This record gives sequence, C-alpha cells and structure tokens, in this order.
Amino acid sequence: MARPRGMIAGAALLAAAGCSIQPASLPADMDIDFVRGCWVQKEEPGGKIQAFLRLLPEGDMLSGQIADVGAGGWDAGAAFAFSRTGASATFRGPAMPEQAEHTRIDPSRLAANFDWARPQFSGRLAAYAEAPPSRSFLFAEGENDRLSIWAVSAGPDATLILKLFDGERDGCD
Repeated sequence: MARPRGMIAGAALLAAAGCSIQPASLPADMDIDFVRGCWVQKEEPGGKIQAFLRLLPEGDMLSGQIADVGAGGWDAGAAFAFSRTGASATFRGPAMPEQAEHTRIDPSRLAANFDWARPQFSGRLAAYAEAPPSRSFLFAEGENDRLSIWAVSAGPDATLILKLFDGERDGCD
C-alpha cells in the first residue's frame, strides 16, 4: 500500500483538467455521517500503522486531516471538510492550496460510464465534483468499520486516481 504522503503529492494534478460532466440532482439521502470518527490506515491487517484520520464535528462541518506516522514522525497530510448536510466537500494536500468546493453528485451517473467511479465495496458512497469545467472528483466510501477516500482527475488523455486514505475505524468517537 502506498504511503499517504506520496499519494497526496500527486493530488496537485487534480486542478489541471476541463469538464463536460454536469452535476446531477442531489440524492435524497445526503447523510455523510458515515465518515465521522477516527480512522487508522495500516500496512496490512494487524500490521504497522501508517496514518490516522480524524473527521470530527467542527461547526457545520466534519473536518480533519491525515497524520502520516509511517516514517516514525507525525506529518500532516491531506485535510478534508465535509458539510454535515452532505452537500459539499473540500480537500487540500500539504503542498497545495485548498481545492475548490466540490458539490455532491449522484455517483451512479458516473459509475455507469467510468470504471473508476464504481464502488469498491457495497457500503455508503458519496461522490463530489468540482464545478465545470473542472473534471476533479472526490469520493468517500464507507462500509461497516472501513473508510476509503480517493480523488480523481479525469482528463481527456488520462485519468489520475489517487487513494488518499484507506483504513478502519479506530474508536475515538
């Protein structure tokens, strides 16, 4: 599994594409509470901890950042903020400015045409798109005690998929 810091470095490429996909109408169920809590990413099940992510209430947001501990330190990684209504999300990496607000879209609209938009497991999936003409997407997927967050830049010639976090519940909430 790649280290979070290496994955974040490529996230700066997300702002560099154009878009023709219009956001769909919002799904009736906007619950984003499945991302709430403390999470830990490990090299393998039962293995060494690589990173922590805490997404806790802060006003009308669930926000937090990845702490990369894989190298023995405590390095700040990507930061996320999900509106508690589920309608929008933002993220940024350590070497990049905060990305524009991404608005919730119906993930099934993308999944029908793009393999990268298909859920990895059968849990909750929230998909967010930056406003056109961008082709920057953010996905949060949770099932039971698992959480995965990834970003996609769908360019005309190539698609960059960055797994920002993939871990299990750690129990601070």
